[in-house]
Formats: sequence, structure tokens, C-alpha cells
Amino acid sequence: MKFTELTVKEYDNFVQNPALESHYFQVKENIATREEDGFQVVLLGLKDDDNQVIAASLFSKIPTMGSYVYYSNRGPVMDYKDLGLVDFYLRELDTYLQKQNCLYVKMDPYWIYQIYDKDVNPLPNHEKSDALVNLFKSHGYTHHGFTTEYDTSSQVRWMGVLNLDGQTPASLKKQFDSQRKRNINKAINFGVKVRFLEKDEFDLFLSLYRETEERAGFVSKTDEYFYNFIDNYGDKALLPLAYIDLDEYIINTQESINDKEARRDQMMQKENKSDKQLKKIAEIDKQIEHDKKELLHASELRLTDGSILNLAAGVYFANAYEVNYFSGGSSEKYNQYMGPYMMHWHMINYCFDHGYGRYNFYGLSGDFTENSEDYGVYRFKRGFGVQIEELIGDFYKPIKKSKYWLFNTLNNIRKKIKK
Repeated sequence: MKFTELTVKEYDNFVQNPALESHYFQVKENIATREEDGFQVVLLGLKDDDNQVIAASLFSKIPTMGSYVYYSNRGPVMDYKDLGLVDFYLRELDTYLQKQNCLYVKMDPYWIYQIYDKDVNPLPNHEKSDALVNLFKSHGYTHHGFTTEYDTSSQVRWMGVLNLDGQTPASLKKQFDSQRKRNINKAINFGVKVRFLEKDEFDLFLSLYRETEERAGFVSKTDEYFYNFIDNYGDKALLPLAYIDLDEYIINTQESINDKEARRDQMMQKENKSDKQLKKIAEIDKQIEHDKKELLHASELRLTDGSILNLAAGVYFANAYEVNYFSGGSSEKYNQYMGPYMMHWHMINYCFDHGYGRYNFYGLSGDFTENSEDYGVYRFKRGFGVQIEELIGDFYKPIKKSKYWLFNTLNNIRKKIKK
């Protein structure tokens, strides 16, 4: 084996292998996003004796104190079950970085530490990846820990994932809880549709995202942050928009009312109606009354807000083996139409239609108690029957040890001053 810098073509051919479970931050398209952020990028890999790539990683070189932080965001990409391969990579990486004016190196591999069911019970057939953690530590890396909170300095360590292999949309839907099934069916009955936004329509997503951001009070991502990905990821960035056409909905609802009234009138004409028939008539009257209220509300909305209502939108990334939910936003005013549910249901079906084996709802804090900051997010994803995956976490290693000590000391002083 030999450690070497890779060409973009060599790198891309390797990470596109679905068996490697590479993250969307480790695709070639991320090279341009990192460069536009002002960082240099280097592709570092291993080749076997037949000159075939067997490990690779996209590293950003981040200028810091006259040196560089080498950061592999969700990398390296390799078979982490092969501890000998990992050991060789880490050893050769250290030799390389010693010659590159590197202050420290940071990695957060896209590798599972433990798997749980939706109720956070460990699955019996998966062992914790302690051997891998210990291997990193044996090479002088510090593990950031098995965190259970969001940290702005780290990627999320917990994810909610739907495994689609061996499933169909119908069989998967049966596993959703009653609220998920009910709300998806509501959206379908309302006639909610989903289409993909073009790049020049991205402001429609941003509008819904900013509304959600203000409502939830979370930390802002700039427009430039999003556009950086959208500009560079091409067809690997998917931008679904859930919307309702009120003109179409009003026509369909009026036809439904007419049909129910006709059936009700026909039943009323019968003499000597049984209790069962009377109950049926009462139920139809109730449905008609409900539909008329919905029709009036939709008609009023059409007058004030127009015929097309944008309900929810998202940014997804597709890589070689999964579709990953990145960010989303929705309109609280139109929440009765269940736009977010239709968006997720559409994208789950997109995975089936395009051969993806995983639908990744992505981030969770890891704190699953009712008092946690994202308990509502967990409850939402749990309702879809997700498998919870705990990633292995962040690893740091100082290369210039004295300078790294000074770097940490200054950082700690700054944090104390801010407090």
C-alpha cells in the first residue's frame, strides 16, 4: 500500500461506490464549495499494490496561526471494519502532515458507533465500534466524546434513518405511527403536490426557511451558505417544494360535496329507514358540513393569498447510497394542509423510484428525554419508525504540539472573555 495525493477523477471513482457509505460532504462537488469558502482542498488516499484506490478523504486546509488545520468533514472514506487499513492510513497521514505545516488534524468519520431502534433500544446484532475509537486514540487522537447535544463546532452525531431495502412504499407506510399515516393521508386528500425547484426559484425555499427559522429561533445559515451548495452540487442537490393549488382543490371539494349531497338525498328518499341508515345519513351530513367549512376557508385564502400556496420546502443531498435531508422550512399559516408530511412522503417515494436504500432524516441531538431541546424533532422522526444511528464522533490530533497548546490557550481565554 502507498499513501498519496489523488486526482479528482481517482477520488470520485472511489467514493461513488455505494458499499462505502460516503457522506455528501465527501463527494467531489464539495471541493468547489470549500474553495469558495476560501480554503484549499487536498485529496489524500491509499492505493494497493495494483494501484487501486482503497481509501480516500477530502481535506480542507484552514489557515490558522500561520499554519493549517486539516479537516476531513465526514471522512476519510474507507472500510473501517478493516482496522489494519485504518491503522496504516492514520500512520501515513501523520507522516504526510508533519511535512505540511499542519497545526492539527480533525476528522469525524461517517461511521456508526451503535444502532438503536426508534425507542433508543440498542439493536442486538450490532457491536459498538470501541475498537475503532481505541485505534484512533493509539495514534494520538483525542476523542471529542460521546456527545448528546448539538455543538456548533461539530457535525451531528446522531441520525434518524429509514432503511428501505426489502420494503415497498405500502409496507413502509404501515410501520408509521397513526399520526404520520393520518397526516400523510390528509395531505393526499387535500391534493397537495410536490415539485422540484429550479436553481432560479431557490428564493421560494429561503422564504419558508427564514419563516421557520424565526419561529423556532435557531441559528441562521446565510443565503450565501445555501447558494454555495446549490451552485456546486448540481443534480446531487434536490429541492422539493410542497404546494397546493386552491383552484383545483376548490373544484374537487365542490364535486365531493355534490356527490355526498346526492347520496344523502337518495338515502333520505327511502321510507322506514333503519337506525343504521339514519346514522349513515348523519355521518354524511357531518362530512358535508366539514367540507363546506374547508371550501369556505380555501375560497377566502384564494382571495387574499392567491391560488398557489407554498407549504413546505427542503434541501436534500443525494450521494451514492442515500438521500439525506439537509434543511427545511414550512408555513405555519398553512399547516392544516400538512405540507412537510407530503414533502417527506414524496422524497421517500423518490428513493424507491431511484434505487436508494436509505432515507436519512439526519440530525438528532442524542438527548431523547422530553426536556431536550429537540424532543419534538425526535418525536416527529420516531413516528416514521426510524432507526437511530449513533456516529463515532470527532477526533483531533495536534501536529505542531507547542503551537497547538498556545492555540488552545488563546481560545480558552477568548471564551472566558465572552462569558
